[in-house]
Amino acid sequence: MGKRCRPGLRIVLRIVLLGMLLLGALVAVPVEEARAQAKGTVTLYTSESLDKVNEMKLDFEKRNPGVTLNIYRSGTQVVISKLQAEFQAGGTLADMIWMADIDYFEDLARKDLLAAYTPPEADRVPAKFKYDGGRYHEVRLIFNTGAYNTLRVKTRPTSWKDLTDQQFKGKVGVASPFYSGAAFSTLGTQVNMSGFGWEFYRKLKENGVIVEQSNGTVAKKLATGEFSVVSVVDFMVGEAKAAGSPVDHIWPKEGAILVPTPVGILKGAKNPEGARAFLRYLYSSEGQRLFAQQGYVPVLPGIEGPKGVPSEKLEVVLTDQAYIGKHREELKAKYRELFELK
Repeated sequence: MGKRCRPGLRIVLRIVLLGMLLLGALVAVPVEEARAQAKGTVTLYTSESLDKVNEMKLDFEKRNPGVTLNIYRSGTQVVISKLQAEFQAGGTLADMIWMADIDYFEDLARKDLLAAYTPPEADRVPAKFKYDGGRYHEVRLIFNTGAYNTLRVKTRPTSWKDLTDQQFKGKVGVASPFYSGAAFSTLGTQVNMSGFGWEFYRKLKENGVIVEQSNGTVAKKLATGEFSVVSVVDFMVGEAKAAGSPVDHIWPKEGAILVPTPVGILKGAKNPEGARAFLRYLYSSEGQRLFAQQGYVPVLPGIEGPKGVPSEKLEVVLTDQAYIGKHREELKAKYRELFELK
């Protein structure tokens, strides 16, 4: 297995927006020969935001003439269900997958269903972001964090536990862990955090929390003022704020949840060269700069990060993947029972 940080450990990431962890000038990597081999259609199954993936598609196709990226997009759990059904039927149409459920990638790697490939562009990326010998990769970082409507809330909250404050009763929004991989990672991590556990979620329910399907819906309702405070992925807050919406981040003192969103190439891919070309693009300086423009934190050293992320230090909680892997079905069952979901 590739090196990974201990899950569940609260750490301080120093984001020098962002070398990220290393300094150095960008090194050009010759890829013309590899590009010449890539052609045809690459099919990607993903839970990433469609508008942002489409921006990546257009830029990738412009830089790789002859390659077309075909995208199937839905929530993480829906994508997994589609993949499972296709595997059971004899094979999937996907060449690549990219979504917020690292446990599923670990399972595919154990079953030898992911192809190992580490692009030369990834040489300077920290090893902990290249999992299991390069079978799947973290190509940029996102966080699940808090956010608030600045018209409805005059004093910025500072803690996850502020979402249980009665002043926000009936005005708290979260995404469903049955649809959003980021929400599921947050659930599995927080219930095993000291001072949180299921008691935190019971208090959320008592405070009238509203469970929406997606982070996108949560972000939109925060912007309109239907919600006062929410748990949501960080880049959506920055995006809404940049568009003029009265919203801002809450970077909780206990730590924002670092949400793994790996990308990998499936063994038996119909277009392996095209898939490798897309992974090279995601790691390239051009791809990483586009990530930063979209509000994500790049993993490639030397790329300046997005606005809105604390420039000196950011308190981060790593996803507790070991706990999630052991208790996946229990987490689903308890959450469904607590929130009376069908």
